[in-house]
Amino acid sequence: MTAVPPPTEPFATRDVQPRIAYFTFLLRGVEDGADPQSACGAAPKRWTVVRGPGGAVFRCGSTDFRPRVRLEAWSGEPPASPGDWDTLETVEFRLHDSGIVRVEEWDGRPAGDPVDLGGPGTYRLRAASRGREAARLRHAAGETHFHGTEEWLLQLWPH
Repeated sequence: MTAVPPPTEPFATRDVQPRIAYFTFLLRGVEDGADPQSACGAAPKRWTVVRGPGGAVFRCGSTDFRPRVRLEAWSGEPPASPGDWDTLETVEFRLHDSGIVRVEEWDGRPAGDPVDLGGPGTYRLRAASRGREAARLRHAAGETHFHGTEEWLLQLWPH
C-alpha cells in the first residue's frame, strides 16, 4: 500500500472579518445545533482557543473591532504554519451532522460563507494568531470599530 502524500494546499479557504463582541468569535458546525460557547465557563483564566461541542471559541485581544480571519480546509494535516505567529494551538472537535462549518460572531451571525469539510467526523483545528496585544492596546486607548490589527489563521483537517 502506498502512503498518501501530504496536501500541498487547502481545498477551501474563506477570508472574513467577524464583528467582535465580548472579545470572542466562533467556529461552529452549521447543522450540529451544538454551542461551543458552553465550554467557556470551564476555560482557564487566560485562554486563546477553547474547544466546545461542535466547534471552538476564540478569544481576541480587544472587543468592538474586526480582526482578519483566514479559514483553511485541508484534506490532511497541513504543513507547519508559516509566519511569525504569537500563539499557536491545536484542538480536536467532533461534527455530528453535516461536516459544514463557518466562522460566526459571538451572537451566531455568520461571518462569511460556510465550508464543507466532507462530512461528519472528528477534526483537528490549528489556530494561530498575532496582533492580539496591539488590539488590546488600541482598546485600552479607547479605540473601537477598527479593522485588522489582529489576525487569525484557522486550519482544519480530518483526524
